[in-house]
Amino acid sequence: MLKITVLSMSFVLLTAMAMNGILPEIRDSLGITQTQSELLVTLPSIATLIFVTLCDKFIGKIGMKKTVLLGLLLGGIGGVMPLFNSTNYTYILISRFIFGAGKGLIFTPSVSYINILFDENERATLIGFRSAVEMLGQALLTLIMGGLAIFSWNFSFITNIIFFIIAGLVAWKIPEVDANSNAKGSTEGSDAKIPLLVFPLALFVGIVAISGSMIAVRFPALAAEIRGDGYNSSIWVAIKPLLGIIAAIFFGKLNAILGKKLLYIGVLMLISAQMMIGFSNGNFIVLVVGFQLSAFVLGWVVPIIISTISRMTTGKQQRLSTACVLICANVGIFLMPFIVRGLEAIAGSTELAAPYPIMGAFVTTILTIVIITSNSKPFRKKVGLDNE
Repeated sequence: MLKITVLSMSFVLLTAMAMNGILPEIRDSLGITQTQSELLVTLPSIATLIFVTLCDKFIGKIGMKKTVLLGLLLGGIGGVMPLFNSTNYTYILISRFIFGAGKGLIFTPSVSYINILFDENERATLIGFRSAVEMLGQALLTLIMGGLAIFSWNFSFITNIIFFIIAGLVAWKIPEVDANSNAKGSTEGSDAKIPLLVFPLALFVGIVAISGSMIAVRFPALAAEIRGDGYNSSIWVAIKPLLGIIAAIFFGKLNAILGKKLLYIGVLMLISAQMMIGFSNGNFIVLVVGFQLSAFVLGWVVPIIISTISRMTTGKQQRLSTACVLICANVGIFLMPFIVRGLEAIAGSTELAAPYPIMGAFVTTILTIVIITSNSKPFRKKVGLDNE
């Protein structure tokens, strides 16, 4: 039961994307632009960014368990606010900010509890399951929100009461722990520093987050362009995290066999997804296949990086390192609508699919640099990997 409760914290971490399937309906109902509608999905990331940064201070003041409970309550309050006002765009933006703030207080503890409460043999498996649970939450809430949107798009936000249910489970089953301890109970001093390797990893995650969120947020609008206005793509949006769950389940075994090559394979799938979407040219099957390929980013790429950090760090150092990665990811997600506008300018087109080939080429370049750099002896020596 303890493992289930710890993993339940991750169930709500990707639910900001659960509204993607009904985004065209929200856009049309509020009379807002595509960029404004995309901001409803990406704004929580900037709130998450702020509160991920503040999370360690909250933990220091009130403890890890109370910090998680506060995050779940904020997430639940912000999540259900659109139920009570479906016409004021500013009000809904504020609700999305509160929603993201709650998630920011949950992210790092969801990893820290795994490393504190369980031994080394269980950690990698649980981190893989953690990613699977994230995607399961996204899939289920996407389906439920899409179904409830039949009544009204704002009624679908009632699904966010799940935050309150998980808060009750955490209050009941999760023990208060020494936030600076590792799985064996040793503690780390307050002068912990982030290892050098974490910074390029965090930057890489930020780039992957921009690329992945481009696909996630724009897919419903791209699907509606092909199938017609009002098309509800929630079923396709929900299938993607289910594929991510399958990828996450096999993460432990594949990571043991392939190591960092699994990271490269996951990013190559993301690049393929960008290219397929960019050149789909009205072909719905190509669009859907490209969209589903991007599921392997969360199933493989993110767990590899989190697992790497978990092996390198403990206690406060681990929380700071995880926060650094999450900050870069959320900055990327928040900036995505504006970066897309820049890519449209480069492409010389405002077509929804125009930015994808350019982003795919950029990620290809970054991946090439990562492969060359990570295998160079000077870099490996500098970041302490020369003994691997």
